[in-house]
Amino acid sequence: MLDENDDIHPIFAGAPSTTAFRKLRKRIVRQTREAVEQYGMVRRGDRWLVCLSGGKDSYTLLAALIELQWRGLLPVELLACNLDQGQ
Repeated sequence: MLDENDDIHPIFAGAPSTTAFRKLRKRIVRQTREAVEQYGMVRRGDRWLVCLSGGKDSYTLLAALIELQWRGLLPVELLACNLDQGQ
């Protein structure tokens, strides 16, 4: 499904338009979807709290989850929260 359509979520509006970036984004989103399905993490209507540490990895995961939700492949409600690890 990701390869059929070049539409991407507006969260990527300022992202590079290079082929390398598009391939990387598609691979990350695909692998995120595969992990969610493999481990049976989704129940329709669930709410997920996604904690962000401020690093690139947590923002990347949130962006992948938002895109999956936007495409209708992740039927959950997402809530992002900044986790201050200094606490």
